[in-house]
Amino acid sequence: MSVEITGGGVIAVDPDEMRAVADRMAATAARLSAAADDLRRAHHTLSSTWSAGGRVDAGGLWAMAQHTAEDADELAGDARGTAIMADAFELADLRSEQQLLAVEHPVEAGLLQGRIDELVASYPELDAMALQLTVGWERSSVEGLMDAPAERAMGFLLDTSLGVPMWLLAPLLQRITARAGTLLNGTRLSGTAPPVAVRPVSTTAVDRVATTLSQLIRRVPGGAAQVAVEKRTHADGTSSFVAYIDGTRTVTSGGEEPWDAGSNWDLYIDREQSAAYAATMEALRQAGAEPGSRVDLVGYSQGGAIAAAVATSGVYATSRVMTVGSPTVPVLSADQTLIRVVHPDDPVGAGLTSGAPAASIGSADSMTISRDDASSGKVSTFSAHFRDAYDETLALADESGDARVERMHETLRSEADDIVSVERTEFQATRP
Repeated sequence: MSVEITGGGVIAVDPDEMRAVADRMAATAARLSAAADDLRRAHHTLSSTWSAGGRVDAGGLWAMAQHTAEDADELAGDARGTAIMADAFELADLRSEQQLLAVEHPVEAGLLQGRIDELVASYPELDAMALQLTVGWERSSVEGLMDAPAERAMGFLLDTSLGVPMWLLAPLLQRITARAGTLLNGTRLSGTAPPVAVRPVSTTAVDRVATTLSQLIRRVPGGAAQVAVEKRTHADGTSSFVAYIDGTRTVTSGGEEPWDAGSNWDLYIDREQSAAYAATMEALRQAGAEPGSRVDLVGYSQGGAIAAAVATSGVYATSRVMTVGSPTVPVLSADQTLIRVVHPDDPVGAGLTSGAPAASIGSADSMTISRDDASSGKVSTFSAHFRDAYDETLALADESGDARVERMHETLRSEADDIVSVERTEFQATRP
């Protein structure tokens, strides 16, 4: 099984990097064209010199000039095509970002129109190319969700019980999940925090800081604790924090367990403070994190949705968020890094996010890590949501040698060198 690591959304590469490549290709083409001209001049000079005619293959020299000129023309055409493709990627990204902002941030959405118009006017076919990129990405981002027998059966039941054809119902569900599964930067959850009791169940000194993606997810707690907070003391005496948040513990609601279906509903559908979200914020407070403190976040499943909500709230200075199989995706600013781990056949991570926004999200180091057929042909694709499936994907990512992952490893190691001590506290939360 292979793992795929991309920048996320429609944009697989940076359009500016593509343009830089196009410029280098064009410059090389120009040099080849100049070399062809030099060869032609040399041929003309030799052909007009009587004494050189018998010693130099003038015909071969002319043929070399022609081949070099053809290579120059071909490379120049490739350079133009690469530059146009970069514009198509940028246009697709801008359109997706504009659509994302339009509902809650119409002024910001309108500011993108000038660049969109400029790109559309630059090349007649660019608009169609950008649309094709977006449609292809939307199709592939949730590929595999209806492949298993159990999911096909559910589709049939929805079709017959609701009296609505699935081909008509699917786009409607996709529009609902696309909006519910995306948290814009600056989003604050509504409502009053539900009553919840949070107590530390263990506090330990940590010898080694996580320096790989697999190590980060393995620090998400199990057992009685639903959230763990590591307080890191740096060489200059300052502190930062990392919160590790687990997923849903029970599919019922209303009991003592805050990590339940009710919290899922409050956070995903109603965009209200859930009991699990309130417990996470209280755990951070008890660990010593104050508003404005650096707090990075790692969350699995419902824990990923909580991490997304904390990151977009702006309460803390969050520089890195890692979500694994999360039903929501945070739209982060350019100085925040999102590591999103999702399986296209995961009905939670891919289905409830509708594949995630097509616009690029977060810093240039942000990445989306995925693996096709994580359910391995099982009866239901829900097995693609299980932790062991995601653990395997992250292990493959760590070993992939991908440049984005390697840069993240370097960042984590650099941070570890600056940390003198780590205190880890695991917290258990209950409803009173």
